[in-house]
Amino acid sequence: MNTKHESMLAVLVAATCLSGFGYAQEAMYTAAATMPSKNTFVIRPQFHVYQFGTNPSSDVETTRKYEFATKLDYGLARAWSMSIEVPVVYEEETLPDGENENDIGVEDFDLMFKYRLYKYDSGGVDTLRIALMGGAKITSGDSDKFASQSVNPHMGIVLTLVRGRWGFNQEFSYTFNTGGSEATNFGGDGPSDAFAYNSALLYRIDPPNFTSTSKGAWYVTGEMVGLYETNGDNDIRFAPGVMYEGTKFAFELMAQLPVYDSLSRRAELDWGVGVGFRFAF
Repeated sequence: MNTKHESMLAVLVAATCLSGFGYAQEAMYTAAATMPSKNTFVIRPQFHVYQFGTNPSSDVETTRKYEFATKLDYGLARAWSMSIEVPVVYEEETLPDGENENDIGVEDFDLMFKYRLYKYDSGGVDTLRIALMGGAKITSGDSDKFASQSVNPHMGIVLTLVRGRWGFNQEFSYTFNTGGSEATNFGGDGPSDAFAYNSALLYRIDPPNFTSTSKGAWYVTGEMVGLYETNGDNDIRFAPGVMYEGTKFAFELMAQLPVYDSLSRRAELDWGVGVGFRFAF
């Protein structure tokens, strides 16, 4: 194959790695302005473990939360997609008397639509995209400990910028909470409205350049995950991680560490870890 054709194929591979999977440059906790292609499904199972300290709104000293969440995305049209996420949670609580309580349940479903309102591809993988997000968290019907017993609309905007080996996402979203309890709130699920402000920086460590033999790419990621609630509670977490993205499969491994918190009504995060996969079909 001559050099010209090799270069053209490399550009095609790079574009496929960015748009063919539909989720390129998206870290675990921050949204991206990318989406599945039309008539493409993406299933994203994730497993998280979080350790929380004392909840000032209840008598629980510590909580370890195991969450298995499954998200299904579908490309509706060229610039439209929809998704639904179902989180199943197992909690281990330590009470002041030293006794332990364990429980399992299903938290609110998250139904969301995404519309890409701007896209500019300047060559190779370089791109600038902006998308609007809107939907609602809908009660699963489980007990008050896990489900809000309400419908909570949310809306947001996200920007994705890719330049060479670097990627950046900035997300802002607001949830209008109409239910929930402070005693069972670990962030964004209480009776107060919640404003999320998340940033993600990604760097492609391999390959340094896409070629005709490239199958996917490895990234290191760093996220700043912020959540402010209208009751005054606010915290920021740092989430380092590593991620592999191909055209049909992706793998992600992340952590969460507290950076700043000013919390009076919900428990502080001690640490968190998460692992996830993505499959497109």
